[in-house]
Amino acid sequence: MKISKKAEYALRAVLAMSRSATGTIFSIQSLAEEERIPLKFLEQILLILRKGGIMHSRRGAGGGYQLVRPASRITVGEILELVDGPIELLPDGNSLSPGLTSAFQELQGEMQAWLTKMTLADVMQREQLRGAVSFDI
Repeated sequence: MKISKKAEYALRAVLAMSRSATGTIFSIQSLAEEERIPLKFLEQILLILRKGGIMHSRRGAGGGYQLVRPASRITVGEILELVDGPIELLPDGNSLSPGLTSAFQELQGEMQAWLTKMTLADVMQREQLRGAVSFDI
């Protein structure tokens, strides 16, 4: 299973927004440049996230996009599902044995639980921990 490029860009954009102070408004252009995401693609993604209640937009001078909730209340699973739909390990009408089907259903349940528990704040904390380790001489 792989996440789509659209989902990857959505996660990168929302994480970039989460790293700034609450209430910060982001222009699509600056976010696209900062995260190296094609502008037209980012516009589509932000529209999906706005409709999904992750952010809202402001028009006019000084307008842009703003997160509705703090990073601690936005999950990785929520973003993935908004952008790519439900994550399914097994296609409808799979031809696996009942035992394998059961095993994959269990795996899917565990993965779904992890995705709905992992917040953007958790991801940023992991980034900080990785950044704190340095092997420079």
